[in-house]
Amino acid sequence: MANKANEFNKYIEQDGRLNFKGAPDEIFMEAFKKIKLFSKPLSEHTVKAYNEDVDSFMDFILNKEVLLSEVNVITIQEYQVYLTSNFANRTAARKLGILKRLVSFGYLTNFYGFSMVEYIDTPKKAKFLTSDKGESTKGERRKLDLEEALIILDALEKVVITKKRYRDVLILRNKLIGFILLTAGLRASEIVNLKWSDIVIHRDRRNNTVNYSVDFSGKGKKPRKVPLNEKVINALYEYRNAISVTYPAYSEDFKGDDRPIFISTTRTDSKADMPQLSYRALHNLIKQAVTIAAANEKISPHWFRHTFVTQLLEQDVPLAIVKDLAGHSDIATTNLYIESMNDNVVNREYSKVDFGI
Repeated sequence: MANKANEFNKYIEQDGRLNFKGAPDEIFMEAFKKIKLFSKPLSEHTVKAYNEDVDSFMDFILNKEVLLSEVNVITIQEYQVYLTSNFANRTAARKLGILKRLVSFGYLTNFYGFSMVEYIDTPKKAKFLTSDKGESTKGERRKLDLEEALIILDALEKVVITKKRYRDVLILRNKLIGFILLTAGLRASEIVNLKWSDIVIHRDRRNNTVNYSVDFSGKGKKPRKVPLNEKVINALYEYRNAISVTYPAYSEDFKGDDRPIFISTTRTDSKADMPQLSYRALHNLIKQAVTIAAANEKISPHWFRHTFVTQLLEQDVPLAIVKDLAGHSDIATTNLYIESMNDNVVNREYSKVDFGI
């Protein structure tokens, strides 16, 4: 690390500005990642995606036998053709977005002699509520009808085909995953990173009530608090009790337990803490349930998040509260969901309006 720091020092001017003119490609790329891409906390999923996008461009120019410092407008145009021919618009747009940041940083730090940003034409992305259909230019709603969502949740329990010893635990784990996907609107990466200690019990002695919530760090390390539905709470305790019966290392009481809620049974030593369910395993789990339910093969965990937000809006939860529950940084993002509300809801609400005629 010290050697890297010393290398960077060579390219800092007296006024503090960076000047990578003539710098080796690897030094410039290291600086770009450290200063532009990963200068703030990002989720593991985002870090992986950014690294893949950088690697995609580096592999492309390597095959062209072009150094990073030799990249020019022609190289960029060829890369754009390659992306639009091999990737969906949304993916191509993301990769070109990283390229824009790279060449912009290169120009500002004199790695490149002129700005090439204006030559990068980002393809039009469908709004994030849609997915590409492939044969059609029209978008497909990335939102499940509630009935379809419930069928997939039921199928999650049928995915389990394993030894009896783990069977009860996995069925209850999958049931809880489904409930949280639908009723809490968490991202897949947030679900797999949940710890037992993130479950908070709120006791109101004055009103003699007990409420539960999940308090955790969401996307961008933003603190988030989402109330838990009564059925989710029941499923949570059922799952924890099943774990405590199967694995001696776990007790029924989960208070203060910093271990992951959603475990994998790939490790068979029941005396040890069980490993965390991976993002890929959760994604595959949903895909298997989708197959069993004979639903749209494109459905992924994120579709449930869109369903969660849309259901809140359709059932008259105020926009500001929906924004906080979903963990949106900007209410404009929440507003995008309003357009996905179906015609029946629009007609229902319109019928309530009195025009006085």
